[in-house]
Amino acid sequence: MHCALRHPKDFQLTGPGGEMTQGADQAWFPTLWQQRAGCGPTAAALILAYLARRRPELAPLCPEDVTNRGDFVEHMCRVWEYVTPSIHGLHRPEMMRDGLTAYARDRGVTLSPAILTIPAARSKRPSFAEVSGFLSRALERECPVAFLNLHNGRVAELDAWHWVTIVSLDGNTAGILDSGQALDIDLSLWLAATRRRGGFVSALGEEL
Repeated sequence: MHCALRHPKDFQLTGPGGEMTQGADQAWFPTLWQQRAGCGPTAAALILAYLARRRPELAPLCPEDVTNRGDFVEHMCRVWEYVTPSIHGLHRPEMMRDGLTAYARDRGVTLSPAILTIPAARSKRPSFAEVSGFLSRALERECPVAFLNLHNGRVAELDAWHWVTIVSLDGNTAGILDSGQALDIDLSLWLAATRRRGGFVSALGEEL
């Protein structure tokens, strides 16, 4: 099965010298702590901006034009106030869910994000089919998915203790945005090999 967001160019951001990135980089935050801990707020900012552009009823989530880096950093800083890392970072999917919900509420929008939690114990984890189903349902609704991985297993393209944004799924391969780049990762390998818990957050929730 192949599922992908239909407007990947919405993630293209123009830097001060005219260079283009695919998505944002937490290194753009203004403070050192934000640069170190800001992967979750960066993923949230990308998701909120995409939803605002693609769904008129969600436009208040990001009414500004944030197609250049400077404006997008301002958006990232606003999101940080709600999707705020603790001393351990944004280390639980519930922190992402609650931050997205509060951010939307203060802009007059209702979001009810859904979580798929990946326990540390392999015997308690959902199957890859369940993970694939969760992601596919979100992507088919034009909703990027926030992905928390606390241990990258054998997936070299992933950083540990890190959030990225999932924008496509093709079989076992997930397309992600991380540090201003589009990358492909073997998500089934991650699910099988990670040694810690993790999770996925769909900002639009699950349709009943």
